[in-house]
Amino acid sequence: MQTALISVSNKEGIITLAESLISSGYRIISTGGTARYLEENGIKIVPINRITDFPEILDGRVKTLHPKIYGAILADIDNDKHRQELDKFMIANIEVVVVNLYPFEQVRKNKDSTHKDIIENIDIGGVTLLRAAAKNYQHVTVLSQSSHYRMLIESLSQRKGLTEKQRMELAVKAYQTTSQYDRMISSYLVGKADDNGNLLELPQLQEYHRLRYGENPHQQGYYLSCNANKMIDLVHGKPLSYNNYLDIDAALKTIIKFDRPTVSIFKHTNPCGVACDDNLAQAYHKAFSTDTKSPFGGIVITNKKLSLETAKAINKVFTEIILAPDYDSQALEFLRKKKMRRLIRYSPENIEEYKGSARYITCLNGILAQKTDIGFDNQDDWQVVTDKNLTEKQMRNLRFAWKVVSVLKSNAICIASDEQTIGMGMGQTSRVDSMEHALLRAERFGHQINGSVCASDGFFPFRDSIDLLAAKGVKAIIQPGGSKGDSDVISACNEHNIAMIFTGMRHFAH
Repeated sequence: MQTALISVSNKEGIITLAESLISSGYRIISTGGTARYLEENGIKIVPINRITDFPEILDGRVKTLHPKIYGAILADIDNDKHRQELDKFMIANIEVVVVNLYPFEQVRKNKDSTHKDIIENIDIGGVTLLRAAAKNYQHVTVLSQSSHYRMLIESLSQRKGLTEKQRMELAVKAYQTTSQYDRMISSYLVGKADDNGNLLELPQLQEYHRLRYGENPHQQGYYLSCNANKMIDLVHGKPLSYNNYLDIDAALKTIIKFDRPTVSIFKHTNPCGVACDDNLAQAYHKAFSTDTKSPFGGIVITNKKLSLETAKAINKVFTEIILAPDYDSQALEFLRKKKMRRLIRYSPENIEEYKGSARYITCLNGILAQKTDIGFDNQDDWQVVTDKNLTEKQMRNLRFAWKVVSVLKSNAICIASDEQTIGMGMGQTSRVDSMEHALLRAERFGHQINGSVCASDGFFPFRDSIDLLAAKGVKAIIQPGGSKGDSDVISACNEHNIAMIFTGMRHFAH
C-alpha cells in the first residue's frame, strides 16, 4: 500500500485530494489539526504518532521530525542499501507529501498580532518536509500549494503516475515556496533588528508566467509577481505584453496621487494627458485635449468607477487598454464589443500596499532598490519666495501640476491650467529643452498658455527658463529650489510679476 503524508494549514481543496488518494489505494498519515479536520470529514487517517511511536510535544512544535518519517521520504528505492535499512527499521515509504506552511505573512500583517504570535507561526517541520520530499522528487510527489492538487488528482483518476518531469516541476515549486517563506521571515526579523533593513531584502516571488516576448520580439519576457494579492484583473481582452505591464505600472503610479475624479492617458510609460474634474467624462475630454494625436493606441486610467458616458467618450479613439477600479455594467458591456481591447480592473485596497513598496531595477549584474516616490510633499514646507502672492485658483493648479511632474521622466516640465495638462516636456538632457518642448506642444494643440502655471521637477539653474515662461504668459511656478542661481531666478520672477513656490523637495525620475 502506498502512503501519503498530509499536513496543511490552508485546508482548501484538501478533502477532494484526500478522497482521490483513498480511492486510489493510499493510506493517509496526518498530524494535529489536519488529522482532526480530515476525520471530521469522513477521511480515515493514521495519526503520525502511530508511525513514530512518539507523541507530539512542545505544543505541537515537534510532530514530524522523526527518522521514521524522513527515512520514509528520503529513501532512494533504487539503492539496495537504502531498501535494506528501511526493512531493518520497519519503515514504509511515503510516496506523496502534501504540505502548506503556517500563515506567517498573514499573521505578521495582522495589526493585532504580537511578536510571540508571529514567531509561533514560523513553520519548522513543514519546511523540512517540503525540502526532503523535493530532494527525492524521483520517487516522491510533493504538493506545496493547493493549486497543485489538480495535477495529481487527474493523474490518479487516469490510473497513471506523474512523470519524473512533472515531479521535478513540483519540486521546484516546493523549493520556491520554502525560499520565499524564509525571505518573509528574515525580512521581518531584519526589520525588528534594524528599521532600515527591509530595503535590503529582495521581494518574494509568488508566481511567474512567460510572456509572448519582451520589449522587442527577439527578447523573451516574463512577469514575476511579488505579491500574492492581485493588483490587477484582466476582465476582457488578450493577455498582457511586456510593454503593457510597464505602461500599467506607470499609469497606476500616477493615478494614485489624485483624489478628485481624474483621468490619465498614457503612451510608452509617459502621460500624454492628465486632468481632474467633478465629472469623470469631462476629465477624460480635458485629458484627451492635451494632445489629440498621441492617445491613439495608448491606455486610459481612471481613479473612479467608469461610467457609460465616459466609456463612450473613450471609445471614439482606438485605446489598447482601459484601467478602472470598477465599471458600470452598461459600460462594461459596451466596451467588450471590441475584442482586441483589454479591460482591467484594479484593486484600490492592494494599491494602498503598493504605495509603500520598494522599487527594484537590475544594474551591473546587481539590483538597485529604493522606496517608491508615491507620497506627496508636506505643503507646510512650501514657501512663496516672490513678491507676487498666489490666488486660490493658481494654488490648486500648482498642486495639480506638481503631482503630474513628479511622474514624468527628468528633466520634467508640466504646464497646466484648470487642473489639466496643456503641455509637458520630459526626458531631455536640458531643462530649457524640456521647457521649449512643453510650450511648443501647448501651442500645437491650441491651448491658452497665458494665465497658466508651470511645475519643474528640479530647480532652475538660470533665469533663461523664467524669461521664456514669462514671454508666453505663465503666471505661477512651482519648483524645488536649492540652486546657486535661486536669487537670480527669484529676481526674474519679480521682474515679470510671476508668483513662485519653493517646495524643498525634488522628484527626479530617471
